[in-house]
Amino acid sequence: MKKTFLISLYILIFSIFAISQLFQPPIKNSYITASFGEYRDTGAESHFHLGVDFSTFNRKGESVYAAAEGSLYKIWLNDPLYGNAIFLYHEDSDLVSGYAHLSVFSDKISKYSQLVQNEFGNQRIEIVFPKGKIPINLNEVIAYSGDTGEAIAPHLHFEVLKQSQDDFTMYDPLEFLEYHEQRDKSLELMRIRSNNKYFEVTENGETVVEYTGNYPRIDIRVREKLGDNSTILPKKVSMYINDILTYKMDFSIIKESEIYKADAVFGYGSTSSIYWLKMYSDDHLSPIVINDFSAFSYETSTTLNGEIVLEDIWGNEKVYKLKFIKP
Repeated sequence: MKKTFLISLYILIFSIFAISQLFQPPIKNSYITASFGEYRDTGAESHFHLGVDFSTFNRKGESVYAAAEGSLYKIWLNDPLYGNAIFLYHEDSDLVSGYAHLSVFSDKISKYSQLVQNEFGNQRIEIVFPKGKIPINLNEVIAYSGDTGEAIAPHLHFEVLKQSQDDFTMYDPLEFLEYHEQRDKSLELMRIRSNNKYFEVTENGETVVEYTGNYPRIDIRVREKLGDNSTILPKKVSMYINDILTYKMDFSIIKESEIYKADAVFGYGSTSSIYWLKMYSDDHLSPIVINDFSAFSYETSTTLNGEIVLEDIWGNEKVYKLKFIKP
């Protein structure tokens, strides 16, 4: 029995490690400039950012590598958001990896896209391939970076998803990538908004925030700085009131039906680099994993103790102390 348990434990640990190391970075010797779940107001509607962005050093033509062994699944041409994009299917994990804003495809792939593009020109085109028919090797050059679609500057947008018959689910690629962030990291709660009033955050003390009603309904401006050249969204954000976990967001998955519901999570004033999070949304979305203020439905106290906890995917955590008071 003991030997069976140890073998099972080893398999479990190995499986977790294997999943976490599933993909290699698609741009070599690069770093991320945007994270999963961030707010985007480009295109027809505001939406979540569905992947991570890799720097191509503001250059077009950087080699884009297949992040894992798989097969060619889809090609998009002239998509308004993604521009030219490639999607690979990975049979071992049943996941799809996506690569967007490409300038040109590799010769192996462009021979398929060129046939269709010659006929349909600059229209948006999707080409779907039978899974497993056109194999792609790990670290094979599949394309070259660009700024097609909504890209403001050249970079690579990389995403991970699982496709079912009817819909798809997007995953935070950093949970699957063998990516090691070398820059200094700084989780920051910058400001708090309550009843349209703004409160500056005390770094090493207790921030006093006014509220009305039975419990606080606040927006918070947060970020994580990576070195001196990137700002991303914290992975997890939690709020405690009187030591009770009342609200928590975890930007790990976003379902297809939720892509254009970013305004349910982000408050006004949010941009692609400014993140105001609603710590009270009534919507049932995947990033909102805890939303329970029931302990305060009939609260009559005029003072409540609070905490905001910020976490990143690399295991770092920052705690901010709050005191909520009724004026």
